[in-house]
Amino acid sequence: MIALSLAFKSLTRAPRPNIAAMIALVSVLVPAMLLWSMKVGFIQSMMDALRSSPASLEIRVKGDYIITSEQWSEITALDGVGFSIPTARYLSTRAFASRDNGRKRTPVSLMPTAVGDPLVRSGAGLLDSGHAVLSQKLSKQMGLSIGDHFEIANARRSQSEHLRIGLTVADITSKEGVSGNWVFVAPAIIKDVEAFLDGYALPHRGKNKGTSLDERPDVASGLRLYADRIESVVHLTEAMRQLGYTVESNANRIEVIARLDRVLSRIVVAISLVLMVGLVLSVWSWMVVQLERLRSHVALLGLMGQGQVGVGMYFVFIGLFNALGGLLIAGAITYLTMLLGNHQFRFYTLDQTDIFVLPAGHLAVINAVVLALQLLIACFIAFQSSKIRPGDLFRDA
Repeated sequence: MIALSLAFKSLTRAPRPNIAAMIALVSVLVPAMLLWSMKVGFIQSMMDALRSSPASLEIRVKGDYIITSEQWSEITALDGVGFSIPTARYLSTRAFASRDNGRKRTPVSLMPTAVGDPLVRSGAGLLDSGHAVLSQKLSKQMGLSIGDHFEIANARRSQSEHLRIGLTVADITSKEGVSGNWVFVAPAIIKDVEAFLDGYALPHRGKNKGTSLDERPDVASGLRLYADRIESVVHLTEAMRQLGYTVESNANRIEVIARLDRVLSRIVVAISLVLMVGLVLSVWSWMVVQLERLRSHVALLGLMGQGQVGVGMYFVFIGLFNALGGLLIAGAITYLTMLLGNHQFRFYTLDQTDIFVLPAGHLAVINAVVLALQLLIACFIAFQSSKIRPGDLFRDA
């Protein structure tokens, strides 16, 4: 195609005007992309701080409730639930832990766990009734390691009757949100402790005195509830409140970050639009000047029998080459600046967080918008060139 050949020769034989056009594009794109990458990096760093902590996903249910199996099914069916498990009353989750020789007696909180628990490793969630996961603080305080034996104990009837359950340490968790003396155990152990304190008999634990377990209602007093991801916390919190539960979560903090993200996005987009308007005017003016400079050449091509479409495609190819060249240079400069900026930020702050972040998807959208604008201007100039007739060559002479 003659238009492609002419465009390529124009770039190689008279590169200065095209280089100037690329520089104009780069001077707008680089600041815009750096501003956007700073916005993304700032918001992402705050969200990553939440994502790094499983406790950020927790929806804390305040108070004791009577949660039936039907209510439990209603809760677990909510959108955004990542992990949930019933819990007993607060007093029923208190016990004393001691080593198998009776020493290091320590008050602890019992916490039911299961597969998928975000506060313990997934493998440790597969606990049977003889294993437990300890918080790091408790393991240090009692001197327990993985594989060690210990027991938890509780009492009823004015301390005259005791329940002791022997356990083996399956794992030790140090995740954020596990800061106290916690013992993660299978739900069956929590039920046994609660039933014991309520005066029920536990024949399988050697406690034959008390009311039969068959008469005990199958209800829970609370629950541990975690969202599947940070973005689900706000919705899940509101859904639980609509069901009548009093809950606390990081929903307010997440909403503040989301609002800040929207505000910063609007500011960066507004600045970028101002720069983009200047770029469009600059490119349009440059291509109009090019059209006027090449008017006689366009008329000569028409005289030689070249069709209007072929002549117009010359300007489309010129615009395409300039856009692609400018985008490649702008992208390279932006990513190099981001790399150096992140390196300096980590060096001086000793923080591994990136201050500049430009996801590939965002870069693709920016490039597509710029390329579309450039081609739109080129198509307009191409349409204008179609109005030049071969006779204009002699009229100008």
